[in-house]
Amino acid sequence: MPEATETAETKLFSPLAIKSVTLKNRIVVSPMCQYSAKDGHPQQWHFDHHTRYAEGGVGLGFVEATGVEPRGRISHGCPGIWSDDH
Repeated sequence: MPEATETAETKLFSPLAIKSVTLKNRIVVSPMCQYSAKDGHPQQWHFDHHTRYAEGGVGLGFVEATGVEPRGRISHGCPGIWSDDH
């Protein structure tokens, strides 16, 4: 029997180990700015949005641009990490 060759599709759906973390597949959601945070705090919409990707089988998802200080945001709707409240 001929040996099976790995196709792009089988590789896409195969696990990927990065140091001590293993992703269940190689599907990645890139960061997308949503401009929906309030005072740097993500809203329920953010949690729902990323939950849908996780439930859909994405292996790795990135959140949007996050400001390390209020002046570093690209809009007032960006999430932040400049306060312990975040």
